[in-house]
Amino acid sequence: MNKTLIIFISAIAILAGLGSSLLLNKSEPVQLKALTWFGNQAKPLPEFALKNHHNQAFTNNSLSGQWDLLFFGYTNCPDICPDTLQMLSNMVNLLPKEIDRNQIHINFISVDPERDSSEKLKQYVTYFNPEFTGISGEEKQINILTDAVGILHSREPTDSGYNIGHSGALLLIDPNAKYSGIFSAPHDSNNIAHDIAALINSNS
Repeated sequence: MNKTLIIFISAIAILAGLGSSLLLNKSEPVQLKALTWFGNQAKPLPEFALKNHHNQAFTNNSLSGQWDLLFFGYTNCPDICPDTLQMLSNMVNLLPKEIDRNQIHINFISVDPERDSSEKLKQYVTYFNPEFTGISGEEKQINILTDAVGILHSREPTDSGYNIGHSGALLLIDPNAKYSGIFSAPHDSNNIAHDIAALINSNS
């Protein structure tokens, strides 16, 4: 990842206010271990139209009613993407048994629609976890979403074709389909599981 991208992602965390606690339906707030929580600064996403790896529509409505994590990458990614998807699979398995897994959806959104077909995305994401969803669509629609949440991605030519530089951040979307927090890299599956469980409990 280039230095400009790293600086940009770091700035997002600083501007977000580095929230460290979440007020639940209890007298004491829960201390968050990894999440930068936006609180009242959570913002709705612009309208976008993508497709999941089942060739079904994936829009703003798809993000309503549960917590969602959005991770942007591509199937030819040499390191960040497979490492993060494996971490997320481990994270889901670390959630307490009483947590309803249907309340957290993991979405891998490709920023390489030229090479990432629905079938390729399906094979890729389900290798890590059969419950994960691969998302892609027209580049214009992908950019509507990435521009809104501050995710930079750029094509970097190589001798054999190209790679894509992109952020390793995980974006949190709340049950009202608002962008409400960010998990910045490096990621720890235990800490993220703790925070996701707290979020689900806060909404129950």
